Amino acid sequence: MESKEFEYLECEKRHVFFLLMFVGGFLGAFTYSIRGGVFCNAQTANFVLMGMAIGRQQYTKALYYLIPMSAYLTGTILSEALPSPLKKKKLIRWDTLLIGIEILVIFILGLIPENMPYQITQITINIIMAMQYNTFRQARGIPMATTFCTNHIRQVGIYLYKVIKNILCVL
Repeated sequence: MESKEFEYLECEKRHVFFLLMFVGGFLGAFTYSIRGGVFCNAQTANFVLMGMAIGRQQYTKALYYLIPMSAYLTGTILSEALPSPLKKKKLIRWDTLLIGIEILVIFILGLIPENMPYQITQITINIIMAMQYNTFRQARGIPMATTFCTNHIRQVGIYLYKVIKNILCVL
């Protein structure tokens, strides 16, 4: 039986996803720990923090979490709208362009002085993280998330179950 190896797109290769996951995790920790206490890589924690603020009757703080959520929503919309014109012109692949945009944005954010409002960094990172999450959806045909780990835990559980089930079927 001849084994045919399938060639995946560069954007679906493991090393790309590992790098993007590292960047997503780093940016979430960065924005939470030293850029205003919000998570800009994903939004679940911001919903939890907003709910906790509402429970403590800190309504202004609760409303503040709408800023990263809205920016993340904007990034998702942009990542749906921008690839179509690029595909038609066949100049560059969207995923390749997005990586270039991320590198440029992170470089520019690194030049922003510490005394500038945190919202500049938060909104910008929320937008690019949403674009990254929405663009890089799978690696080697397996659904993946590059900005948070919940999906990875789920995938490990699914495959662990399948392995155990196969072992038990053999016995």
